[in-house]
Amino acid sequence: MRASALGVAAAVLAGAVIFGVGAMSIEGTGGYSGLSPRFLPTLVAVGLAACGTLLAAQAMRSKEQPAPEQTDAAGSTTTPTAAQSPLRNLAWVVSGLVLHLVTIGHIGFVAASVVLMVCVARGYGSQRTLRDACVALALALPVWLLFSRVIGVSLPLCPVLGL
Repeated sequence: MRASALGVAAAVLAGAVIFGVGAMSIEGTGGYSGLSPRFLPTLVAVGLAACGTLLAAQAMRSKEQPAPEQTDAAGSTTTPTAAQSPLRNLAWVVSGLVLHLVTIGHIGFVAASVVLMVCVARGYGSQRTLRDACVALALALPVWLLFSRVIGVSLPLCPVLGL
């Protein structure tokens, strides 16, 4: 577990380096909203570097733990199976991505992003759909505001209502 967690941290840090190098290759002049074209790629690189560093620190502090056991109704212990199947979890994430792509033009960026984030949270094991939707809304709305008001990129808020 520890080696795989360090591998994930290394992959995230490598992504940060790739984004950082890519951001530096973008011409810094121009931009139509007062921000350099390097701004968002640099922001992504910094975010990935922070996440990779935190993942590495967590992996270094963690200890190997055996797989959790669950007790069924009869009192016997079982290991997690179909309910936590990696393929089922992946299907939730992929379904969320497909739904986002299909619905963004109809229900808008914020609502489609909420659907995406709820599906991804379910894919990661969350059973609290309402909480996930509230958190997704709290994240998607500021992102929409950033893109549409600050950067000037037009993202549909709700095309059905003409917004």
